[in-house]
Amino acid sequence: MVGRLAFVLYSFLLVEGFVHSKNLKQYFIRLLVFAVLSEIPFDLAFYGTWLEASHQNVFFSLSAGLLSLFVVSSKKLASDLKVLYVVGLVTLCNILRFDYYYLGVFQVLCFYAYRSSVVKKFLTVGILNVFYMFRISIQSVAVVGFLPIYLYNGKEGKKTGLLYYTYYPLHLLIYWVIRRFLI
Repeated sequence: MVGRLAFVLYSFLLVEGFVHSKNLKQYFIRLLVFAVLSEIPFDLAFYGTWLEASHQNVFFSLSAGLLSLFVVSSKKLASDLKVLYVVGLVTLCNILRFDYYYLGVFQVLCFYAYRSSVVKKFLTVGILNVFYMFRISIQSVAVVGFLPIYLYNGKEGKKTGLLYYTYYPLHLLIYWVIRRFLI
């Protein structure tokens, strides 16, 4: 349930990172590196095996979300090509079974498209999460993530370096160790 709430926050923060990052290429590479590094802990935690190809971790979803932002913000691509690329990206997320599937990309795009409107942002992301509840019932917890987003003042917070990136694979490894050796 915490992960459902966290993904709303991560999607929002991904958009903020996209808007404020000085080096988007480095940002994208960092997400991809952590997607690869997190896959073994993810598979161990959820499937008890070193490699499970049927489901990919949330960093892949965030990477796809960031890639979608590159597409929609491009001044070099025509609108019809942008739509085709985003549809292709969403399809790829579903085929490769990225965590959150289509929601991963669409939620990021909604946060980006409606950055200046709290009401539109919450309505679109809320509707997406309601649709996703038909897939995973605990998705309703995601709406709790709207509170810290609503309270966000738009200012940059403390620099945490790679703390949040490393937290994800580390907490999955800890979860796996507890399940494997203590339960």
